Amino acid sequence: MPLDVIQEKNLTEIIDYALEYPSMVLAASKSNNTGGSLIDFSYGLYIGYISGVFFDKFLLQNSRFLNDDELGDFYSKIANRNSEIMLKIKTHLKLK
Repeated sequence: MPLDVIQEKNLTEIIDYALEYPSMVLAASKSNNTGGSLIDFSYGLYIGYISGVFFDKFLLQNSRFLNDDELGDFYSKIANRNSEIMLKIKTHLKLK
């Protein structure tokens, strides 16, 4: 069973918030990058932030972790917004 309407709304709000305030998510990206791609490192921070906030909220509301279908739906919804996330990262970090 995929994410329900309320969970989808929560995920959308979390992604929108992270995109609205990129400096909050990416504050440590330049200082903590260990030599790899700055964009990849920053993308990992974004996905980690979104996942952490969503999973924590889901666990509090449902007293359980996501099942396989819900997790697949979660990653599908993240993948649908990848280009938007990457554009925000590049814009914030002033990269081409």
